[in-house]
Amino acid sequence: MNLIAKIILAVAGTLITLLVIAAISLTTLVDPNDYKQEISSAVYDATGRELTFNGDISLTFFPWFGVSLGEVSMNNPKGFPDEAFASVTQAKASVKVLPLFFRKIEFSDVVLNGLTLNLIENKKGVNNWTFAPPKSAPDKTKHHGSIIKSPKPKATQTESMALAALLIESLSVTDTNITYENQRKEQKYSIKDLSLASSAFRAGESFTLNVNGIAVAQKPAIESPFTMTLEATPSEDLSTVDVTNIDITLEPKGKDVPGEQASIHARTALTAQLKDQSITVHKGELSAYNTVVNLTGNVAYSNELDVTGHLNLHADYRKIAKALGISSPQPANNNSELILSMQLKLIPDNIALNDIQGSLEGHPLNGDFQYYFGNKPQLRLRLNAEHLNLDPYIALGKLFKERTEASDDTTKSKTSATSPRIKARSTNVELKAEQNIAKAVAPKTLAKLNANVDITINKLLVNDLTISNIKALGKGKDGVITINPLQFRVFEGDVASTLKTDLRGALPVSSITLTTDKMNLANITKTFTGTEYASGKLFVNASLSAYGTTQETVSSTLNGKATFNATDGTLTGLKILPPGTLELLEGSLQKKVKSSLTAQPYQVIRGTLFAKNGRISNNDFIMKATELNANGSGFANLASDSIHYKADLKFDNVPVIPVVISGKLSKPNYKVDMKRFLGSSVEDIAKTLLNKENKDENPLKQLEKGLKNLFK
Repeated sequence: MNLIAKIILAVAGTLITLLVIAAISLTTLVDPNDYKQEISSAVYDATGRELTFNGDISLTFFPWFGVSLGEVSMNNPKGFPDEAFASVTQAKASVKVLPLFFRKIEFSDVVLNGLTLNLIENKKGVNNWTFAPPKSAPDKTKHHGSIIKSPKPKATQTESMALAALLIESLSVTDTNITYENQRKEQKYSIKDLSLASSAFRAGESFTLNVNGIAVAQKPAIESPFTMTLEATPSEDLSTVDVTNIDITLEPKGKDVPGEQASIHARTALTAQLKDQSITVHKGELSAYNTVVNLTGNVAYSNELDVTGHLNLHADYRKIAKALGISSPQPANNNSELILSMQLKLIPDNIALNDIQGSLEGHPLNGDFQYYFGNKPQLRLRLNAEHLNLDPYIALGKLFKERTEASDDTTKSKTSATSPRIKARSTNVELKAEQNIAKAVAPKTLAKLNANVDITINKLLVNDLTISNIKALGKGKDGVITINPLQFRVFEGDVASTLKTDLRGALPVSSITLTTDKMNLANITKTFTGTEYASGKLFVNASLSAYGTTQETVSSTLNGKATFNATDGTLTGLKILPPGTLELLEGSLQKKVKSSLTAQPYQVIRGTLFAKNGRISNNDFIMKATELNANGSGFANLASDSIHYKADLKFDNVPVIPVVISGKLSKPNYKVDMKRFLGSSVEDIAKTLLNKENKDENPLKQLEKGLKNLFK
């Protein structure tokens, strides 16, 4: 052995001897419990909180430099409950000494037992997890016993370097309870009985992480046991992590859970490129309420969210309804599945669902959707479907919305309207995603929109209404979109129309012209009322326009004209007379009117409607029937939900019955204008008595003939 080698061995042996001596000295001669007060003072100076040691501190030095704590707690700031902000029953961590000389950190077993963390946001919007020193102090190095503030780390630390700091032999977290309480909204969420365990985490070697616990919420009232298993292998340089499996299961239950219980399961395998800040999803699956979504592709998150991949969806509305505890309609072909497959792209200024292929209730469909909202916004929509039944999904959506709104109303009713809204800090990626969503629907974006629309649907069922032979072709330029033709068949009649929407203003302006041909009145009345009140053919011509997209805005801005004309049908079971009207008539007259209302053939029913800012007026209503004629005039106000309409009903050999319709349009009141009714009755009697047929030279004989005609 040469001299240099001997010198190196001697130095190394001396260093090891010194380290062993130092370890023995520190562990036998130095008691860390003597420095509890200095440690507590340092924590108080940094956070303004009291750190209390209820247990002993012990140290190890070689081959592991470690610390073990007994029970430790930190108090809440003033204005919060007396309970501890955080406490732990036992904590233990050790770091291998020799790797520190090579700027590496390797942990031994890390143990955390009995952690309790109470996070509170009070009614003033102040939280207890923001730390602040009790008073400002000059910026200088502070000494607290043997504790010296370390210099700030360099800002060049990367995610892989941070990951390197987590190299451990094993991790064990048991009996952990975390609670978040928002006193302003009277909300409380907690994780109980949390446990976490991992195998050794080393570069280039696989490891396993298991997590389980119970998540609890008061509003909404939900309790959900959960488990998670993660199996992964970090690369040697820790720049990538190959996750072979993530398996997450949640079993929520409670009165605010749709169906009062559910099973949610997520599984995925992916590779995370930490340096490039991107993820490759090899397989991903999410299932809930008998609905399964699969996703593969790539996700980048360095600056903005960028997602490309392939998505599959498989749902069965009968199974979904059963899980929700509601009944669902039986499909005609015993198939209630929805199957979709598409290419997905979510990148800055662009949303695209390409090559959509699938089926609904066994009927095929395909299409594309692309929306680019950059400098020259462009929308493209193509849909080709054989048969679409949307009613089951509308019913499920309404149920979910009702339960969600009921839960929200309960929360809102107990939340102060003047309470400040506290928004959590968002990452740059989240902020840009929010900005992109706002940009997509911003008026200045829509004002420059160009569009292409091509929709063909052979049969569509929506709200118990069947619409067939749907064809819509649309073009849009600089914010003005015109769909022409927009044609379909409904109620056995053809509808031809043109729809135009102008997006260049603060609110969209839509206008429609349409013509209907020979629609079946029997189908119309049965669809909307459940009873077939009329038969015949209906013709409609309309030209209407309105602002906005909500019902309230459209109701107050509706303008235009519409004519209707129904011919050659029968009115059955009419309820056009107010309650008690028949009692005004006696004997044969009452019987005649009742018979006329039971089944009344008519020749024509027609009128014209004029709309001006939501006020609909009609002055030329006419009905000509075999034993009944009617005319009417008046108006209805859509915005104020009001109506005032007068109609005169004239049955054969019966005085005119003047009907007044008033009150709310959604629930109108019917009554007879008694003054006009009595006046018309007297007039009819006089006409009967003085009729030329009754004329006689003898006045008494003339009166006798008139009375006979009146009461025959």
